[in-house]
Amino acid sequence: MSLPIGEIIIWILLVILLLIFIALPLYLTAKLVDEDEGLLKALATTIILVITFLGCLWIIPIPWLNLIIAIFINLLVIKVFYDTDWSRALVMWIVTIIMAVVILIVVGVIFGLSLLLAS
Repeated sequence: MSLPIGEIIIWILLVILLLIFIALPLYLTAKLVDEDEGLLKALATTIILVITFLGCLWIIPIPWLNLIIAIFINLLVIKVFYDTDWSRALVMWIVTIIMAVVILIVVGVIFGLSLLLAS
């Protein structure tokens, strides 16, 4: 069973929108800690953060160890991409995660309500 091209396009657009919604908090957090970088850098960093985080969780079979390694690698990615110190990378990561979760919850509620109202 294959997906129609319309559904594939919708899924691709949804993934792109979610990446942008997650990149926005990183961009704003970078501005907050005086890292003057653009939104495209935040988007590229976000893509790498997601890939490395999910990759660690998938490749390393030991629970908790895979999470600790994934978080460390995410901090390292932020540290390298933004040429910052560990403390700023940690602040950027924590604030980005919190803001991304809030944004994704709001988007999910709006999307859920729109589906509920449409039916």
